[in-house]
Amino acid sequence: MKTYKLFTEGLEKWKDVKNPHVKKEAGKMLKALDKGEVLAYSTEHGEFTVFKSEMEYIQAQKGKGKKMNWLKVEGKSIDGQKLEETFNFKGAVKHGFLDKTDERWVKDLKKKGWEIEEFILSGKGFEITIKKGSKEVSYIDKTPEKVLIQAANKAK
Repeated sequence: MKTYKLFTEGLEKWKDVKNPHVKKEAGKMLKALDKGEVLAYSTEHGEFTVFKSEMEYIQAQKGKGKKMNWLKVEGKSIDGQKLEETFNFKGAVKHGFLDKTDERWVKDLKKKGWEIEEFILSGKGFEITIKKGSKEVSYIDKTPEKVLIQAANKAK
């Protein structure tokens, strides 16, 4: 039976990686990247590295860096699914994030042409980011219901 280390030696592209734990970690890291940064996975050491630019990534592949077997984590998807998942009201209710009665505020936003980009818990409280075309607005409040109501009322 092949160990994971032996299995990864044959990897040539990021899409060949099948380990769900590695892909989950890559997803977390991709979300945190700044503009222009490149995320690469070393099959030699089984770890990720963030390069400041594409050029730095290319330089790392030369010389002694060839032994690292760098795989560039391509795109913003894992197994074909976007990392920036769209907001799902039913999922939010199922996990206890929102109540069924809050659906009217979500529908109100959709009716006005706004889409919920992000609905997260941050250090400041619950944060919602809504988008309409190229316009993007964020609101923060202490409870998920209050921030949803605030977004629905202020969105035009």
